[in-house]
Amino acid sequence: MGVQDVYHETEKSFANGTNDREAHPKRWIAVLVQMNCEKKTATQLGKAGYETYIPTQQEIHQWSDRKKKVNRLIMPMVVFVRATVNEEEWLRNQSYIFRLLALPGSDEDKRKFATSIPDYQIDRLKFMLENAETEVTIVSDLHAGDKVYVASGSLKGLEGVVSEADDKHSIVGVLIDGLGYACVKIAKHCLTAK
Repeated sequence: MGVQDVYHETEKSFANGTNDREAHPKRWIAVLVQMNCEKKTATQLGKAGYETYIPTQQEIHQWSDRKKKVNRLIMPMVVFVRATVNEEEWLRNQSYIFRLLALPGSDEDKRKFATSIPDYQIDRLKFMLENAETEVTIVSDLHAGDKVYVASGSLKGLEGVVSEADDKHSIVGVLIDGLGYACVKIAKHCLTAK
């Protein structure tokens, strides 16, 4: 084995300097978009190769003559985008994106990074929106209480924090970094302490 052979083997295994791992992995960030342009923005970003998610919940609206299934936006003007740190500048320069959401107290305009939202939080939000039998709302200033696990019902397996409780129901929230809690009302008999 010559020097040239060793160089080529090393070059193959460390071609990008990270041993075939991503130097800047993709993570979820929230972007603020124009009013009523969430779907259009998600479509444009999808065409550009980005994975997007718009949190909606299906509801049945009833009028005097008919019923219709409607997807209600949980967070108006917000689209979640899966992007790397290096792709943030491109996102900032798009005319249909107002800004990338950063934690309160940080200055996104000074080119600090947008708030990264862990995959498990997006997965929990998706699970909650797909399976909740009551309306899901976003509460930004929820005081953390007892951590709970949903043991039965359509949201079985969901973990969250109790924000309010009455005799029959508890309101359980799932944290979304930088945005607050997605909350849903769940019967107390479905919950167990974690």
